[in-house]
Amino acid sequence: MRYFKFFLFIAFSTTCLRAEVLVADSSSHSQSGIEYQVEWPEVLSDEIRKRIESISMLLEHKTRLPGSFGGLAKRIEKDKELLIKTLHSFGYYGCTVSVDVEQIESPVLIKFRVELGPIYIIEDIRLESSGSVLIASLPGEISELIGLNKGEPLIAEKAQQCLVVLKKFFLQTGYPFVEINEPEGVINHLKHTVVLYFPVNLGGKAIISKSEVVPTENLNPDFIRNRLFWKNGDVFDSRIVERTRRLLTQSGLFENVVVTPKPITETETENNKEQPIVMQVKTTEAPPRSVSAGLHYATSQGGEARFAWNHYNLLGNGEHLGASLRVSQVRSKARIFYDIPDLGAPKQTLKNDLYVMRENTRAYAGKTFAATTKIERQLDEMLKASIGLSAEEGHIRQKTTNKRKPISLIGVPIELALDGSNDLLNPTRGFRIGGHITPYMGYLASSKGMIIGQGTASLYLPFQTNTLDEDMGTLASFIKFGTIRIRNFSDLPPNKRFYGGGNGSIRAYGYQLISPVDENRTPLGGESLLEFGTELRYRFTEKMGGVIFVEAGTVTQRKLPTFKTKLLWGTGFGIRYYTDYAPVRLDIAFPLQRRKIPGAKRPYDAPYQFYVSVGQAF
Repeated sequence: MRYFKFFLFIAFSTTCLRAEVLVADSSSHSQSGIEYQVEWPEVLSDEIRKRIESISMLLEHKTRLPGSFGGLAKRIEKDKELLIKTLHSFGYYGCTVSVDVEQIESPVLIKFRVELGPIYIIEDIRLESSGSVLIASLPGEISELIGLNKGEPLIAEKAQQCLVVLKKFFLQTGYPFVEINEPEGVINHLKHTVVLYFPVNLGGKAIISKSEVVPTENLNPDFIRNRLFWKNGDVFDSRIVERTRRLLTQSGLFENVVVTPKPITETETENNKEQPIVMQVKTTEAPPRSVSAGLHYATSQGGEARFAWNHYNLLGNGEHLGASLRVSQVRSKARIFYDIPDLGAPKQTLKNDLYVMRENTRAYAGKTFAATTKIERQLDEMLKASIGLSAEEGHIRQKTTNKRKPISLIGVPIELALDGSNDLLNPTRGFRIGGHITPYMGYLASSKGMIIGQGTASLYLPFQTNTLDEDMGTLASFIKFGTIRIRNFSDLPPNKRFYGGGNGSIRAYGYQLISPVDENRTPLGGESLLEFGTELRYRFTEKMGGVIFVEAGTVTQRKLPTFKTKLLWGTGFGIRYYTDYAPVRLDIAFPLQRRKIPGAKRPYDAPYQFYVSVGQAF
């Protein structure tokens, strides 16, 4: 056995095109140097061939012909070294490489010959301490995490990717100052095996001793302190740090949030002794006021223009005053809201909302005015709950009967949400579970009251990551259900019924058209709703991605949703353009069943639905 420095030898595929062009240009002639042609061994796989062609000195400098055979020999020797290193990176550590040079005629023919030998496999995987904090061996759960196992071929690229995964693991388990060097190994040519070592300097397990908030010019520092998801005495965890950073960023108050762990003492930690640290939070304030505008489009709803104005720090304590306007043929809504954070307790917000809305949907038309006030509390880093009081006044004309009815309701909205996803508008991993229930009293004809409940759950499973551990592919799924408890269905206001279909629902069917309809294709609405679907998301480049999806749903006038009810299925695909804020979404969806009214010649479901919006569908 001999000990060697195990390093990654990777050439990026973006240079392959250049190499192929140079190969194709091998017939070019020049009077100023020695012309040559390169022939690679046939035993090389396509991947290995592309890799060596992308870095070959002979190919890279093909247009600058060597002036002497000495210059050509230097290029050949360099390419021989590069080919050996490339083969090593693919697990062929016992390979031999030779070169034949035929100078009988021009161009000179350079033939590389290779004996690959066996692919070397991993005998063992170990952590090796390079600092004062000792690591005995690689825990089994980490071996599963990094994706390398004993007995499988040792591919250098996979070993290199483990560095990112290992560092992420230690950052999540208390070691903010961890350093992991390039992997090393002990090779055994007799057994054709390698013992792989990861040199790790943990730097001591960090315990949070205190937090330091760098003051800003216009904001009370308590606003930041009240949004820290860690407390003194906690073990450092980068996931909690990232969740804190995200929460502060989403407040709209900051352009930048930097959380830096700092050791209290400069002395090196010994023998796994816990190391006290200070968590420094430094922020850069964003302009407190913002104005925004946007356009959205859906086939069955037409275009919608959106305008918004926000002041994120009205009185210096993070008070958020906002106003918005949405205008479309189906719905126009003017809204104003005022949020007061940390009212009575940290992470407890008083939310006040006031809006007036005009609607002209397939099912009903009317005008309503509503006001809501509620207390929302962040219970922990993922769970929040709220309870409030709402009032709604107005009138609704149901298009099935053409009768105008007054709306006068008092409600008590109760919400619970568990958000374990990694991003608000572009989740790629994690989950979300939420539900809300609102008892109503008011003008409901013969019914004394009603209760509306709805629950949703989403799951995001990444299936491919890049070398930076960024999610490139995600399988996303959701399920949604709803139920309404009321004595008589006819007493249920049309704007409180379930309909389904359109953006944010089953995209293959038009807005409100999952609902049962009458003979005039007017949606009747229902008391129960069931929707579910799955979407395969893949990011091709930093800016572009695509999705394919399948969804199903039903709305009935039964009290509870059920999978036994006939479901309406749809499928489709879309593209995503990723901005720094959120992905821009373009989707086209197709119903798998286009329904007809008895006696009608044509189905009332359109052959497709098209959507343009911002953020993922769910």
